[in-house]
Amino acid sequence: MEGIYLGGDGGGSTCRIGAWDRNDTLMAHATGSSSNAYVVGFDEAVRTVRLLIEEIRSRLAGRPVLSFCFGNSGLGRAEERTRWEAALKEILGNEVPLLLVTDIHLLLAMNDPRRLGLCLVGGTGSVALGRNEHGMEVRSGGMGSALGDEGSGWWIAREAIARTLRFAEGRDLHTRMGEAMLAFFNLPDYSRAVPFFNSPERTKSEIARFAKVVAQAAGQEDPLALDIIEKAARELGLLVSSVQKRLEEPYPKRLTISGGTIVHTPLLYETLLKQLDERLEIHLAADGGLEGARILARRLLIHGSSSYE
Repeated sequence: MEGIYLGGDGGGSTCRIGAWDRNDTLMAHATGSSSNAYVVGFDEAVRTVRLLIEEIRSRLAGRPVLSFCFGNSGLGRAEERTRWEAALKEILGNEVPLLLVTDIHLLLAMNDPRRLGLCLVGGTGSVALGRNEHGMEVRSGGMGSALGDEGSGWWIAREAIARTLRFAEGRDLHTRMGEAMLAFFNLPDYSRAVPFFNSPERTKSEIARFAKVVAQAAGQEDPLALDIIEKAARELGLLVSSVQKRLEEPYPKRLTISGGTIVHTPLLYETLLKQLDERLEIHLAADGGLEGARILARRLLIHGSSSYE
């Protein structure tokens, strides 16, 4: 029976896995919840990936898996790769070649066949990465919600929630997001906001979903929402410029942008473009890094190397 190769793009809100045959034809696609261990915990993240792989294999009548490239947050760290490698070998077996990279490295594969240039992710979290022709990599952001994630969906939502409460106290810009916030989180009134949002039960992805409401409010010219979107675009632009300042030439002046928050918030994307180096050739990857996972899984199948370099 003809085999398939798998590519996976993990994110803070969703995880997607695709299966292709040797002719690079998409045979199956499955989408699930977050596979970010820092968001949902390692066991739950592995469970999500396992369910998606099992769904694909059941739909393709047990075709053998020839290779798997998985991009996910945290896989730039050796200890994380070791844990994921063990988990995936348990799911797929020891014989299937694996390539584990960070989710943003998937964008580099889309950006250039040699995996060069610049990438920016603005989803639940935010990070930028650059790689030059000598193999040097420079990273900016990606420090998680406790230390950063500026301009991300989580950051936009957090800013909107905090500043809406500030407006209620008469110390921020005018906004009409108050009622929307209470309804979105099923809160009876502002008095419940403080214990609700400070509860350890609140997850990053749960908060980040409110960014859609902020985007809608900005589209209706809500003063506070507009200010937040403008500042988010500025922060995302700073991630890219930080990488450019520290990345040695030469490198292709191409920037691939991805992440649900940017992709699904046109105003944020349009404002971000004004913050970026005019020399950059910009590509918006609306489908995230799944195509990059396909490219790297295909390369792994052909060359039989598990090394990213």
